Amino acid sequence: MRISSLTSLALLGTVYALPTLILPWFGHIQLDSLLNGLSYSHSHAEKTIYQILKEDENFSRLVKAIDLNEKAVEFLDDPAQSVTFFAVPNSGLPRRHRHHEKEGDVYHAKPINDLEQLILQVEQLDHLSDIEDREKCKERLAHFVHRVLAYHTLPEKLTSAQLHENSTYATKLTLKDGSFDHQPQRISVQSKILPPSLKINFYAGVTRRDVEASNGVIHHITRPLLPPPSIFQEAFLFPQAFSYVTSAIQRVHLTGAIDRWHVPEEDDERSGFHGATATTFFAPTAAAFHHLPRKLQLFLFSPIGERALKKLLEFHIIPNFVLFSDYVHNATSEESAMTDLTSDLRAAQYHANLPGLLVAPFDDSIVHVNVARYEAKLPIRDGVRSFTKFKVNGVPVFPFDVPARNGALQVIHKLLDPRRKRGHHDHDHEHERVTEDEVDASWDDWEEWLPQWALEN
Repeated sequence: MRISSLTSLALLGTVYALPTLILPWFGHIQLDSLLNGLSYSHSHAEKTIYQILKEDENFSRLVKAIDLNEKAVEFLDDPAQSVTFFAVPNSGLPRRHRHHEKEGDVYHAKPINDLEQLILQVEQLDHLSDIEDREKCKERLAHFVHRVLAYHTLPEKLTSAQLHENSTYATKLTLKDGSFDHQPQRISVQSKILPPSLKINFYAGVTRRDVEASNGVIHHITRPLLPPPSIFQEAFLFPQAFSYVTSAIQRVHLTGAIDRWHVPEEDDERSGFHGATATTFFAPTAAAFHHLPRKLQLFLFSPIGERALKKLLEFHIIPNFVLFSDYVHNATSEESAMTDLTSDLRAAQYHANLPGLLVAPFDDSIVHVNVARYEAKLPIRDGVRSFTKFKVNGVPVFPFDVPARNGALQVIHKLLDPRRKRGHHDHDHEHERVTEDEVDASWDDWEEWLPQWALEN
């Protein structure tokens, strides 16, 4: 659900006037007027998305995959639709080296989850010598086309200007295994002012915007969009940033709280998907651990500090609740939404008190989220736009809104302190920045409370 339909969240429609100076820490700045001035709209209003791609040789490899699935062709060629499609040109797709081509690769390949794998295997069909095998493989690959392309499709037509209005958007891909609590998988949108740019999921640049079609709009992107892995696997892919926390999660046996994995059918008793279906993880970076007092680091990763480490990590995990800056989903209750308190999310601020995985007395398990969208006046025509600031327990979240298969990964550079509700450190931490080699002084007194807190409950 969008924030405008939230319950359990208090929405405050407070507007803040900002100076025209643009700073890099402003985060997600909506710049449709600037983009309208610097990008070009290409109109093929009489042609469908499929027809536009079919007639453009730059998309011949993508179209070859689309053509395998009649339903995919019908959908993209249906003039009654109104969707957004992110199209990858030939130059954005990998080439298979000749010495890697084996007939068995395409026939016995594992399930395909991304466009790169799909395109390579579709092209390998031409190298199969047996016609019967080729047809069987075509039929097999056709099943994956719809799922892979669904993550490149938004169910509504959104221009590049409109894409800047939110941080995340639902795609047409919904996973049957229950990941994300059967809600559509999401993409994240990032934008910059100078130079003007638009990215999807932090890595796919939008190179040509707003190719108008009779049934929607096409945006060209530099790389295929990969349906994201689980929260744990996503963090594991970036050891430089998350090596401490992934090691800690495994050490205290909390992997199942943020991971989602598949057990092959050979294991009849446990076959299928397991782990967390809908979760938010405020993931501390390696720097967050590095800035702790050295003695505390040694304590947390020692056998005697394992209980404290587990409770601290549980405090960072919000189970059964997906929280993005512009979208929330409560997997435990359909009545999580209150009355619509605002019809316009722009320049709004909302607060949320969310129960963490930690089971603790009093309010030690509650994390306090604040998301604010501020208005910024830019020195351009119609240049009043907004940017978002996201905090948890007063700690800035950045980058934020990293989509995962089973929820949201929100990055923080300070460990969250569970003492907040006890009147300790109950203030904004934004200006408490520590340098690369500086120790976080807020943890200096850890010996006075942390071991005892770890023993509670």
